[in-house]
Amino acid sequence: MNLGVRRSVPVLLVAGLAFTGLSCSDSTAPNATTVQVKDDLFDPTSASIAAGGTVTWQWGGSNQHNVTWVTQSGTSDSPTQVTGTYTRNFSGAGTFDYYCTIHGTATSGMHGSVAVQ
Repeated sequence: MNLGVRRSVPVLLVAGLAFTGLSCSDSTAPNATTVQVKDDLFDPTSASIAAGGTVTWQWGGSNQHNVTWVTQSGTSDSPTQVTGTYTRNFSGAGTFDYYCTIHGTATSGMHGSVAVQ
């Protein structure tokens, strides 16, 4: 009987489990996501993204809408439009609130937020 082979199986099993644990990511937030701009609502109203990721708003209704940032001075708002897309990159962590100036306010109606992890 070869004892060397029997001893190596548990070592390989433990090494394999340790290696598998190293390859897991701590962040579950995606690098990119899409928010649908529908008639009088954003879908979803809350989105999560990893720092450095992007969110794309995609228009799909028949009414004009826009994406306007609540407290993001220096950040470009989207144009008011019926079709098309608007994309923003988020480099730092935080929560970023937005709304449609036609159908909402910062706290009611057509509004949403992006959580950057």
